[in-house]
Amino acid sequence: MSRFQAEKAARRMIISGYRHHSYEDERMVYESLFQVERDEFIRIINSRTAYENLFRYAEIMAPTRLRALQNGLICLLTSVSRTAINYGMDVEFSFALSDYYINQLELAQDEENIVTLTREIMLHYYDLVQNEKRQSYTKPIARAVRYIGINLYGRCPVAAVAEHVGLERHYFSSLFRQQVGVPPSCYILRRKLDEARKMLKHMNSSVTETAESLGFCDTAHFSRRFKKEYGISPSDFARRDIPRAQ
Repeated sequence: MSRFQAEKAARRMIISGYRHHSYEDERMVYESLFQVERDEFIRIINSRTAYENLFRYAEIMAPTRLRALQNGLICLLTSVSRTAINYGMDVEFSFALSDYYINQLELAQDEENIVTLTREIMLHYYDLVQNEKRQSYTKPIARAVRYIGINLYGRCPVAAVAEHVGLERHYFSSLFRQQVGVPPSCYILRRKLDEARKMLKHMNSSVTETAESLGFCDTAHFSRRFKKEYGISPSDFARRDIPRAQ
């Protein structure tokens, strides 16, 4: 393509409404996103507005709609990975993770795959950023987080965690929320649900087996919690991921 053709194409894109946000604007948007509570973050990335923004330039950034969406997500990855670095994430790891997801993106077969992958990427980077923030925990809360991590299977009541770190339950809950940003019960639930995703995706566990292993009172309760967190039922999540695991 000649320079004249390139400039002509660029002018067509401008006339059609295509605009790049400034780097500073993008940085502020993503930094503000990483500061909200996890429930709110999930609501935002699952919202209609986020969906529409993803498809906003689907007819512009490449000759085909699918390729345009892939290109758009690569641009998104660039901004998100750099924002994560600003929060203290290791530079090489952030870029390597971005490269991994770009390779996954190239395997996407349809728009639904791209939407799902976009949400997965955003949530993954969000959790990693929050993990960087957690490095400043006091000793009791750091011990509590480790204890929860090795006691995800079966019941893991808040009272048991408080007892393990030697604090009165109400004081422990207040201190935990102050430092982690959510009550310990919410944190435990989220860690269990994240473990459930791994079991369903990589261990071929049934929904019932997963619910029982992680200490949920029954399968229906587990399914409701899982769908509220991820916007998809555990059974649908397992079926969706089966082809990708083969």
